[in-house]
Amino acid sequence: MLPAAPEAPSPTKHRLVFLALAAAALAGVLVLAWARPLDAWAQREVEAGFQRALASFAAARGLNAVLSAVQSASVNVGVGVGASVHPGAVLEPLDDLVEQLSTLLLAATVSFGLQRLLIELLATWPVNLALSLAGLAWLALAWTGRPLPRWLPRLALFLLCLRLAVPLMALGGEAIHRAVLAGDYQAAQAQLAQEPLPAAAPARGSPPSLAERVRRWWADGTDVARQVEQLKARADALVAQMVRLIAVFALQTVVWPLAFLLLGWFLLQKLLD
Repeated sequence: MLPAAPEAPSPTKHRLVFLALAAAALAGVLVLAWARPLDAWAQREVEAGFQRALASFAAARGLNAVLSAVQSASVNVGVGVGASVHPGAVLEPLDDLVEQLSTLLLAATVSFGLQRLLIELLATWPVNLALSLAGLAWLALAWTGRPLPRWLPRLALFLLCLRLAVPLMALGGEAIHRAVLAGDYQAAQAQLAQEPLPAAAPARGSPPSLAERVRRWWADGTDVARQVEQLKARADALVAQMVRLIAVFALQTVVWPLAFLLLGWFLLQKLLD
């Protein structure tokens, strides 16, 4: 006699397994929501990005002040009748790029600040309570076998995405920075922090003002053409680093958040269909 075929699992067993897995998943989500381990981690990563953007913004504003001082300085040139020229005008394109960089860095700083604020707001007890009630109601109706209202799964998934989207986006952005962008950022930031003005002769007494350092640098030079070439070479080196810095912050604070939101919206629509 042939052995009897193993009995197929009954629909009831499948349903109980599904409900157990759903209950475990809901418990894990509620622990994340109320205990806030993900929020604390995301806050640290956002703070690191905020400090990077703030440091780069301060360096860019300092560089802008130096470039403005160099551009406004004049040099007397005696050709028959004395005349004055403004050799620092060669830095005007660089100055325009620095202003654009400053605008982007300010926007990046605001973006990190908004992420930090949203993490705090979406971790408050009303949001956690609404998510808990929606999830428990969904699980209770599924457990008793009653028909689910069409709006209940949509509400629960929406609250889940609302609660966890910003921390996950922040953690993903920082992971991209560390894996891909950190080296470019450090190299560009080091170049940006350097003053474009070559060092002048040291002064006695108190440190000179920026305008005084610029004036003395022009006065100490005997070859204006060589000084202009030095400025142009320094400007060319800075342009590449500033473009790299723009790309770093644009990717982390503009491209990645938009891509994350679009992907999240696509997945949410698929789950609700």
